[in-house]
Amino acid sequence: MKLETWEKNLYAVWVSQFLALMGANLVFPFIPFFVQDLGIESDSDAALWSGVLATATGVMLFISSPLWGSLADRFGRKTMLLRAYAGATVTITLQAAVTSVWQLLVLRGLQGAFVGTIPAATALVAGGTPARRMAYALGLVQMAVFTSQTVGPVVGGLMAQAVGFRTTFALGGLAYVVSFVVCLVFVKEDFQRPLPGAERPSYVENLRAVMRVPTMLLLITVMFLVSSAAVFVRPVVPLVVEGFTDASVETKSGFVFAAVALTSAIAAVASSRIAARTGYRNMLVVATLGAGIAYIPVGVANSMLPLMVLMALVGVFSGAMIPMVNALIGASAPDGKHGSAFGLVGSAQALSFAIAPLLGGLTAQRLGIHAGFPIIGAMLVAVSVLAWLTVREPASMREEAREPEAAPA
Repeated sequence: MKLETWEKNLYAVWVSQFLALMGANLVFPFIPFFVQDLGIESDSDAALWSGVLATATGVMLFISSPLWGSLADRFGRKTMLLRAYAGATVTITLQAAVTSVWQLLVLRGLQGAFVGTIPAATALVAGGTPARRMAYALGLVQMAVFTSQTVGPVVGGLMAQAVGFRTTFALGGLAYVVSFVVCLVFVKEDFQRPLPGAERPSYVENLRAVMRVPTMLLLITVMFLVSSAAVFVRPVVPLVVEGFTDASVETKSGFVFAAVALTSAIAAVASSRIAARTGYRNMLVVATLGAGIAYIPVGVANSMLPLMVLMALVGVFSGAMIPMVNALIGASAPDGKHGSAFGLVGSAQALSFAIAPLLGGLTAQRLGIHAGFPIIGAMLVAVSVLAWLTVREPASMREEAREPEAAPA
């Protein structure tokens, strides 16, 4: 069966995103321990510094994402994705050579400023995908994110034990090089740049066009809240695991991250099929409510097996949240403004990356490393109520729900 251009691009982006984000996720199982190697000795301070490092990345990504998104609408989304891969290659590789936690902090911030592969890839796919296949395509892109989060931490934990923390950082940079090549060779974007002398909307005008859509600010707010959930607890997961075991903490932490990511990857694609029949708003409400309820008992898990099972259950619901919001935003964005729209989405996600890990680290320091799970569960239950009361689907999505579902190509 011959694939259409949008399908070829979708699958090429999936591969490049999987490889790139796998490289980024290699380091999460051992970040607190790398921080301790750099001179931060106590567990509570290591948890706090892990949150600060994630905040540095998030703050810079928050600032830069709308700019890169607007430039994507002017110069091409493929160009911006290649730029993001190149930026990640340099900044992640250099982290292998740091000698202090302050140097690591600077490089994590620069990583946020020059990367942003997820909004770039999402905008590239959304801009070239037919409206009726938007949820499927964006669900598949999100599946690449979650699948990389399944494989990356496991490989990273194993590599950290086998070759050390610094070599694992360098391997993460190498993964981005391969992603750059895949995108360069296999993604074909039919992007028409404005002719010389033609009127070009400014950066601010592009953002205003997106924000004039009545539901856009609400959807971006929901994206910020659902994105905050996972990163709020991420800095403390390795420390929770350390309380259950004396050996192979990095590897076992990787398996916990993998448990939630694997079920999230499956849910990211399966939810698009369900939403086409039941409604995207309804699917978003069920997903956030289910994730909120599932997070609450994680705080009382007393061994590795319950922790992994409960985190896998969290993933069943969490995997549907971001694809549903992305699909609603993609269907609501003005024509030709998907880069700006998903640049704002990337900024909202980056703000969550900036604020939530720091709050998670502070919560762990003040209330204990288990306290964050019920807190984030209660927040997601509140988000489900907000979505139920305020989110409305675009007319195009309501029409799609009344049509027979097309089988994926």
